[in-house]
Amino acid sequence: MIRSTSEMLFRLNNLNNEHQRITYQTSSTKVLQYGSDDANLFTRDIYLDDKLKVYEGIKLQIQKTTAQNNVADSTLKEIKNLLTYVKQEVIKASNGTVDQEAKEAIAVNLRGVKENLYMLANEQVEGEFIYAGSNSMQKPFSMDDSGKVTYDGDGFLRKVAVEDGSYREKGITGFETFMYNSDVGFKGETLEFSKTDRIIDEDRFEWKLEGSSPITTASSSSSKLSFNSKDPLIDENGKVWTLNEGGTAIVDDMGNSLEVSLNSSTNTYSVDLANLNITPAGSSAPTQLSKAQLTKYDEEGNATKDIMQVKVGENNDLEVDLPDVDGTRFEAKGNTFDVLDKIINALELKDSDSNTITKDEADAELSDALELISEAFESANTGHAKLGGRNKVFEISLERVESKLTQFSIMSHEVGAADLTKLAVEAKALEVTYTALYSTINKMNELTLVNFVR
Repeated sequence: MIRSTSEMLFRLNNLNNEHQRITYQTSSTKVLQYGSDDANLFTRDIYLDDKLKVYEGIKLQIQKTTAQNNVADSTLKEIKNLLTYVKQEVIKASNGTVDQEAKEAIAVNLRGVKENLYMLANEQVEGEFIYAGSNSMQKPFSMDDSGKVTYDGDGFLRKVAVEDGSYREKGITGFETFMYNSDVGFKGETLEFSKTDRIIDEDRFEWKLEGSSPITTASSSSSKLSFNSKDPLIDENGKVWTLNEGGTAIVDDMGNSLEVSLNSSTNTYSVDLANLNITPAGSSAPTQLSKAQLTKYDEEGNATKDIMQVKVGENNDLEVDLPDVDGTRFEAKGNTFDVLDKIINALELKDSDSNTITKDEADAELSDALELISEAFESANTGHAKLGGRNKVFEISLERVESKLTQFSIMSHEVGAADLTKLAVEAKALEVTYTALYSTINKMNELTLVNFVR
């Protein structure tokens, strides 16, 4: 009797376990409840589940990037429309029949255009600035009290995963949109640039104009700084000083001058920081001077040891001899906002320092600005084309990721999904077995000890 009862309980426990398995698989549609049920199948299921999560994350990132790229695309279209309008207004103002009052009205309109461009330049999506470069959390363009706009971003783009372990660049930088090429230099050539230009190389690293070491001050062991006629000097404020035509002084863009001495035996010049004689009197004299150079900055914005010596070129602009290395490409970038300022000033008969100029001088400025604004438009147009190419990469990648998600989802279902038809048959069989077992147990309970002994 005891032995029969134990066997009945053992069989009942097995049926309960089977019932639990069938119930779990039916409700969850998964074949495995515990990894120990089938180690090989569990490993495959985990692998496929991981792939699904990875590609779902990639899909989300691509969709977010696509939204940002679409905003960049629409703003670039508006930017090009505004630049086209500026060009049309400059052409209108250059017409000899337009009087000064009309030109000043055009200047007012263009100030509004500049504000609109500045707003578009700082456009952001989901808290990220679309023209900032690698640091999309930093406002890319800033404007000082004088209205001068400066690009504070870099030339690097952020990368987004488009495949497991594969990344592509997204968006567009301010260098590609609001900066135009004033000059381009290749291997072994000479790059010419102005003091306000930004210099980037073929790898998008920026080369900044700054002073070399050692820096000369009034308290230096020698307060005299010697230099050649083609050596530009730079002070503590980043202001560039170059030798005048007479070789008697160095001058800055504001017209300030410092007397220099000529050493006829070496044909070099020197300026004494301890005994500066600045003209006009009362102007602020520099406290330190050094020879100007271009210094390469890394992706983190830190100065490197790579430098290039700068010389004074034609029209008092600057120039640098580029490395004789294959693949070398340097671009001198002018600022589109500076061109707008140039146009507005010319329309108001002013120079960059707000000094009054003649009509002929203003007309010459407008003629030069018309060419520059055309260059600015071409730069924005080229940047728009680059953005379109990058956007296409993400469109194709999204299709591929969605296809893989579908594929992995099907595989996961085939590997880990329970067979509901089979479960229905097993559930029916289990019901019959339960019925038979409980029928047997019920009959055993009805037996008396005497009947059982018989």
